[in-house]
Amino acid sequence: MITLKKSIQLLLSAMLVFTLTPSIIGGGQAKAAITGFVTRSGSQLTVDGQPFRFGSANIYWLGLDENVPPGTVDYPTAFRVNDVLATAKEMGVNVVRSHAAISFGCPKCIKPTLTTYNETAFQQLDYVIKTAGDQGVRLILPLIDQYNYYHGGKKSWTKWFGYPDDGISYTGYEFYNQPAIIDAFKQYVNTLLNRVNTYTGVAYKDDPTIMAWETGNELGWFDNPTAFKNWTTEIAGYLKQLDTHHLVMDGSYGVVDSHLTIPGIDIYSDHFYQWPNVGSCCKGLSVTQLQTQATKVQNAGKVMYVGEYAWNYETQGTLSNFLSAIQSTPVIAGDAFWALFGHGDDYGYEQHNESFTVHYPGDTPAMQTAVQQMRNHAFAMRGMSVPAHGVPGAPLLTSHAVSGGKYQLKWRGSVPSATYTVERSTAGSSGPWTVVCNACATDNQTPWTDATSTSGTAAWYRVKGVNLGGVAGAYSNVYATGGTALPIPGSFALTAPSGGSTGVGVTPAFAWGASANASSYTLVVANNASYASPIINAAGLTATSYTPSAALADGTTYYWKVTAANGTGSTAASNSGLSFTTATAPPQTSTLDDFESYASDSALQTAYVRNTSGGAVTVNRDTTNKNGGTYGMKMAYTVSSSPDFAGITKQLGTANWTGKTGLQLWLKPDGSGRTLTLQFKETSGEMWETYYVMSGTSATVLQLPFTSFAHPGWYSGGNGTLDPGSISEYSIYVNKAAGSAGSGTLYVDSVAAQTFSPPPVNVAIDDFEGYGGANASLQAAYVPNASGGALTRTLDTANKNGGTYGMKLAYTVSASPDYSGATKTLGNVNWSGTTGLSLWFKPDGSNRKFTVQFKEAGGETWETAVTMSGTTASVLQLPFGVFAHPGWYSGGNGVIDKGAIGEISFYVNMGSGSAGSSSIYLDSVQAY
Repeated sequence: MITLKKSIQLLLSAMLVFTLTPSIIGGGQAKAAITGFVTRSGSQLTVDGQPFRFGSANIYWLGLDENVPPGTVDYPTAFRVNDVLATAKEMGVNVVRSHAAISFGCPKCIKPTLTTYNETAFQQLDYVIKTAGDQGVRLILPLIDQYNYYHGGKKSWTKWFGYPDDGISYTGYEFYNQPAIIDAFKQYVNTLLNRVNTYTGVAYKDDPTIMAWETGNELGWFDNPTAFKNWTTEIAGYLKQLDTHHLVMDGSYGVVDSHLTIPGIDIYSDHFYQWPNVGSCCKGLSVTQLQTQATKVQNAGKVMYVGEYAWNYETQGTLSNFLSAIQSTPVIAGDAFWALFGHGDDYGYEQHNESFTVHYPGDTPAMQTAVQQMRNHAFAMRGMSVPAHGVPGAPLLTSHAVSGGKYQLKWRGSVPSATYTVERSTAGSSGPWTVVCNACATDNQTPWTDATSTSGTAAWYRVKGVNLGGVAGAYSNVYATGGTALPIPGSFALTAPSGGSTGVGVTPAFAWGASANASSYTLVVANNASYASPIINAAGLTATSYTPSAALADGTTYYWKVTAANGTGSTAASNSGLSFTTATAPPQTSTLDDFESYASDSALQTAYVRNTSGGAVTVNRDTTNKNGGTYGMKMAYTVSSSPDFAGITKQLGTANWTGKTGLQLWLKPDGSGRTLTLQFKETSGEMWETYYVMSGTSATVLQLPFTSFAHPGWYSGGNGTLDPGSISEYSIYVNKAAGSAGSGTLYVDSVAAQTFSPPPVNVAIDDFEGYGGANASLQAAYVPNASGGALTRTLDTANKNGGTYGMKLAYTVSASPDYSGATKTLGNVNWSGTTGLSLWFKPDGSNRKFTVQFKEAGGETWETAVTMSGTTASVLQLPFGVFAHPGWYSGGNGVIDKGAIGEISFYVNMGSGSAGSSSIYLDSVQAY
């Protein structure tokens, strides 16, 4: 729901024809403030093993709003986000449902077009998640809307794919069954889940602040329930594949019986409104219908959530009875009223033209009674006694006017004020003060007129909020009527880090002077002077200092600026734009073995103990094959069909690798195609290992980040969290794997736990400017797959993203071969710290598939594909989460090791297109 009346009338008029249809359609270290994920055990939710029930509210507009002024789509200010989440917390709410991730097809949406993302919009969602976590509030985020509201919905996607718009808000059912649309939507979901929050440094899929992903808002396809169920099953399964932490909620309008067996769904929801009595959509606050739905979910062994309800429609049941029934029905984990709004930026409450709007502590006696019922209920759901009302924060006097010869004041409200006391001085800003309104004004009575004032007479005012218990809070700023409005913030300057400073720590304490009349500050830090894609964008700061929770990169130049703001305007620091450079950290290494300390081969063999269940292994010191010093280690081994492995283990005592990010070793492999396994054990016994396919014989330095290590297939146990602070042993194994039985020899040196230096924010792969304008050089770099169709590679000066050249690929595909492509060797390039690949791409509209593929240095291969349905050039962003093994590939450890990438390839596959020839264009290929 948002402004549902028009949409629901259209929906109901369509449904009247189908009243017998059973299915009805219907909203430092990276760290999160909240800890512990919400999990499900049967029909109960838990956190850290304890039952979890919650109070909840709908705040749909946190990401993008249409209310200020009415009909204008814009990002809500940091104040409004902070204020409404503080209001929710005061009401006992610890879970908020928001449409903030539904953001398609508008200029300020997260996804303005099919092929683009809006970083500013994403940063708004970053701020929402960060602020919710700071307030101790978890989030439920639906992913798509049934209706075509201002923030987009499924019709945004059908329009992008060329399906006509019939003008009805809730149609666009192609979204549910067209593979190309589903694939594109899944790419959005992947990008969303893998997004790293710019405030916390935590990926969304790893953030406990998010309680659940909801497949959508009030979804349904009543005349094709099978296709709709298939879509829900696919999306739920995809979410579970990408994200092992979070719950998934069915976004259908109502509990759909056939969906109760979908394995990827944890929670089912229903919305309780009172529309004309058509089908099962019109429940009001009926306890009978509530319990009917809850029983179905209970019998399915899942959890129920009342996702929305009309708190003020009591024809079919009272709010009190409805909430009591929820409390006494354990399968219902929580419930969310529609819909909460907070204070406006200038004065009063933010208004929304809908009868379900909630302001706290209430606009009318009826609302005041209802919100206290909902507050008491929220704390009861959490198993808590209802606390005393909170102490109000400081209001902000923003402006004044003269009306009828009297001063009329505006102030921005504070949570949880019920009334405000106004004091006036005629002597100056320090008083003395006279109370001219003793808890007499509410947020609905601003602008407030001081009936005892005389315009033209000097006057100073201050305001404080008073809660429902009569407790007063902090005073506002002092406001002088000598000005026509609150002055914009005064001048101020940045103080630390100073301009041009070097050797700055990676978690610097940013500091600046105070700005007169400022209510908040915004700090922006970026690694470029234009502040594109900022590293830090911290809004709503009230102090004049800030220390980031996530470390900056070593040896990097950053630029920073601060802006002060209040209800009138904003002022940038006078010296905004200062730069500083962080210190270059020395390599941090904890050596496991450099093989220099062994007096004899016998001593080496005593240290490295063979696994006697495996094949033969002999280790010796070697003076020829080494990384440095005098010795490396030679490992001669034999593997067969059984045993198909051979390995050695060295005891480490209790090694502490804290602060290290992975293992590094010099390796000269034997080209056998067998798999080298590096394994270690914690003192607790928990085992970890990663793999490298020995496909060549050239010596290389392997960097194996801890993120690439997983439990061995034969191991069960442990807590699933790698503890580098207590390591007892490490092992080196060779597995036959895809190689053949036989004997081989490899060489190892310089084994160490190390902190790998981070790469640049973006890693350039090819901008096609480095070939001297010579096609022959380009063609030597991009080698065609000889088994595929014809492919001509040339530099192109017309179709490009920038510079002088892009690359043109003129290709031919047929029934066999049905692909054409080329590969560029990269060496062992390091993409660590990047989140995906991006490239400028101009397709040919052939409906064939364009495939981007890369191979790790160890041989593990990954690819993703897009359908070339149009001819418009765009920048493709392909997060690593959308890459998977090609269908023809088997092997590897299933984890992308971005630290050592050997090659990249570009292919065209015939796909659903036809045989033929065409051309595509590429430029600006990079890991981002």
